[in-house]
Amino acid sequence: MVLAGTVLLNGSQVRPAAEMACLSSEGQGLRVEENSDAKLLLAGEPIDEPVEGYAPFVLNSTEEIAESIAAFNRGDFGRM
Repeated sequence: MVLAGTVLLNGSQVRPAAEMACLSSEGQGLRVEENSDAKLLLAGEPIDEPVEGYAPFVLNSTEEIAESIAAFNRGDFGRM
């Protein structure tokens, strides 16, 4: 996930801030180049299950994301 700035992944995919990139487990490696003052969150092990993302929500399906957004809007996640 790109937290700030933009990056190139493997020389071609430009990713803006707040966008997540899912990469396959195949291949020899990953090359990351920053285009500006980039901040990245990188993590690792393959989880072998579907992944869907929308805004700050990352779950297994669009249905789960919709349920989580509804729960968030109801205040089920608490207040900050």
